[in-house]
Amino acid sequence: MATGTPTALPRIEDPGKISPKDARALGSLFFEQLQVLEEGTQEYQYARNTLIEMNLSLV
Repeated sequence: MATGTPTALPRIEDPGKISPKDARALGSLFFEQLQVLEEGTQEYQYARNTLIEMNLSLV
């Protein structure tokens, strides 16, 4: 597991409306935070769920 300090993630009202270009840029930040957040916490769930919603258009 990566070490580091979690940082506050931006709140995205509607992740499904994020453009693919913006989703790619934001995705890096969200993936980094998944490495340092504790699984099962609200912050972890927010990061995970937002990543999924931002990238649904790619599926």
